[in-house]
Amino acid sequence: MTIQYKVSEESFDTLDDSVKGLYSQGEDGYTLNVDGVPKEDVSGLKRKIDELLTEKKTVQQKAIEANDFEQLYNSSESERQKAVDELATLKANLQQQQVEGQASKVAASLTKDTARANLLSQQISSRLSLVDGEVRVLDTNGNLTVSSVEELTQSIKAEYPFLVDGSQAAGGGATGGSSGAGDTKQVSRSDFDAMDAVKRMKYIKSGGKII
Repeated sequence: MTIQYKVSEESFDTLDDSVKGLYSQGEDGYTLNVDGVPKEDVSGLKRKIDELLTEKKTVQQKAIEANDFEQLYNSSESERQKAVDELATLKANLQQQQVEGQASKVAASLTKDTARANLLSQQISSRLSLVDGEVRVLDTNGNLTVSSVEELTQSIKAEYPFLVDGSQAAGGGATGGSSGAGDTKQVSRSDFDAMDAVKRMKYIKSGGKII
């Protein structure tokens, strides 16, 4: 006998190309005509076709869901990495602030002059690092030492006596030796601030004054 099995256009689109050729298009969809099939096998054939259609739809849906999951995962991973980077930057900034705060504290204990304190703070902060939440002292090569901040302070005082209050190196004798003319060097605060760290230190060491 001849059987006819109709499917909608949507279902037809899910079929393999090798199967589509067995269908003919009509006004209400696509019809499968099969000749020579025993009557008792008609229901089984229809059921098999339904299973194949359902299976293909399931595979297509899983593929769509897998693609959506991949996009979601990639987006989530990108956001996670962005958060990690921002956290690392924030942590580094907080550590630097803590180091600079300690350096400023030590510098303020050595001089009341703001310009000298800034110079001292730069030198001191280059010798400090935050390790496991604790400020540690570095040597001149940037390696960790067992020295304390107090020991570093004494070292800075010996290395830069001309920046420390009460040091003879910053007194009149140093000025006279550098100028030779008896006139004290003077620059405005803005001109001094415009100098780099090396020039500032050299100027103060020579006995220059800031007005």
